[in-house]
Amino acid sequence: MSDYDAPFQALQDYLDSKKFKYTPYPDDHQVTLNMSGKNACFRFTARISHEGEYLQICANLPFFVRDEKQRLSVAELITRANYCMPLGKFEMDMKDGEVRFHITHVIGELGLSSELIEKHFMTAYYTADRYFPAFMQHLHAGYTPEDAVFHSELDSHADLVEDTPRPKVEPKAEQKSKAKTPDSGVRKTAPKRPRKPARKKTGGEPPGQGELPI
Repeated sequence: MSDYDAPFQALQDYLDSKKFKYTPYPDDHQVTLNMSGKNACFRFTARISHEGEYLQICANLPFFVRDEKQRLSVAELITRANYCMPLGKFEMDMKDGEVRFHITHVIGELGLSSELIEKHFMTAYYTADRYFPAFMQHLHAGYTPEDAVFHSELDSHADLVEDTPRPKVEPKAEQKSKAKTPDSGVRKTAPKRPRKPARKKTGGEPPGQGELPI
């Protein structure tokens, strides 16, 4: 019995239990399948590698960064998205612009349970779907990498954003007196725009994956 057989069978048993339609490649100890999320359809590859020691799951995003000039800014977006992410990472092939979310798990002596496989599968699925709009906003709508990632994590920032206070309504008498006061010639500065809350480095739920069972 090969070191690949038991974990590869556990992977197929999990997919069968969820009634997923997948294509097995026994010689390569991997399976492929498509899963549709809220924002896009993703191609998944799950394989047992390195003499049966690793479970690797990749969710390929349905686009390529064709323009080589854009790949550097997309790399910045990926770096910002990966920061503080506890499980998995986005990565890009700088040769052809392929983008995917990649998780690796060390199998160990206990093998693979259905719960463990589902945790990693669903983490890849939800994270890829969550950040897909960030790539589209940056590539096609002119968002900066920082703003694109911020919008994808907007719900996790909601409790940190301060409501913009309404301007104070002055009494009519004060408004009239100000209208009669001659202009001093001093240029008035525009009010400062509220800054976006920064990501927390420690503590709290990690942005982007806080809703997942990890």
